[in-house]
Amino acid sequence: MTSAIHATARPSSRAGGASPIPMVIGLGALVVSLVIAIIVIAGFSAPVELFPGVPLPLVLAEHWWLSFVGYLLTPLIVIACYGWDVIGQRAGLRRNANFAIDARFTSTLRWALWPAVVIGIWHILNLSVPLSEAWGLS
Repeated sequence: MTSAIHATARPSSRAGGASPIPMVIGLGALVVSLVIAIIVIAGFSAPVELFPGVPLPLVLAEHWWLSFVGYLLTPLIVIACYGWDVIGQRAGLRRNANFAIDARFTSTLRWALWPAVVIGIWHILNLSVPLSEAWGLS
């Protein structure tokens, strides 16, 4: 009789659920990288003509590290957080069938990837000029 009770018992509260930590870190990295991009444009850039007739406000050589930090945050950290969320939720479900997945976390991070890649490309463009000057390629 005890086995019947255990078979119909409610799921344990220890089943757990998806963690919002990867989403919070990923979105935080996106926001900080955007703030860095705005700071660079506002105060640490000069117009550089990478494409004929199109001057872009790119980072000054002595402040290249700002764009490097921005590049690490987006897209690298955001992509890593997306993977962390997906792997964590799948592993939790594999460990326990009662694990509460939360597709909103994954979906939010998936949508955050697009602006993260765009901002990351901007940071890469910013790094291209100081690095090409440092390596004697310009």
